[in-house]
Amino acid sequence: MSDILTLKSKEKLGCNRCEKCCIYRGDIRLTPINVCNISRFLNISIKEFLEKYTNRLKDSEPELVLKTVGELRECILYDKKIKGCGIHKVKPMQCVMFPLVPENLKRDYFYNSNQCILEDTKPISVNTWLNGNHRIYSKNKKICMEWISFIEEVQPKFKTLSKDEKDKIYNILFVNYNINKINLKKQMKNNIEEVKRLLNNLK
Repeated sequence: MSDILTLKSKEKLGCNRCEKCCIYRGDIRLTPINVCNISRFLNISIKEFLEKYTNRLKDSEPELVLKTVGELRECILYDKKIKGCGIHKVKPMQCVMFPLVPENLKRDYFYNSNQCILEDTKPISVNTWLNGNHRIYSKNKKICMEWISFIEEVQPKFKTLSKDEKDKIYNILFVNYNINKINLKKQMKNNIEEVKRLLNNLK
């Protein structure tokens, strides 16, 4: 494993549009905030986005992943015309961090997977790489951690639910949002609490 990196660490990070981060995927996980932001960015409803662009992750319910296309399993939101991400301004945290991998997200510790090696690139700070012009990392880190904690808590219970119960929870977690309002994080927190109450009542 590479040395542990902090936000202040300098690394040779950059992008030459090699497509490596967008092929052989099927593992790009989405939080409800991602679903809302991407739906709004694409100017479509949440239901349309979920149906057209996502799959339920059966082995890790109730999580969602972006669909892939073709033999190379390209991310469905990869834009061949620009050879880059079609939702760059609102891309999921996993994509924001690539090629960095969180070793401890709470403390902002990472290691470099070295899947993007650009020797002619000048070193930049990890903070600059993560936040760039859109500050996706700093804006969504806290809510992302809350989502991860929630998923770890509910996954064991989720396996025991009926299909109807699972569908109801999916709707609460991923569909029941007003994406025209700015308080998406508050909506997500409220929906998470609703699911927790529902699961407790199903015991």
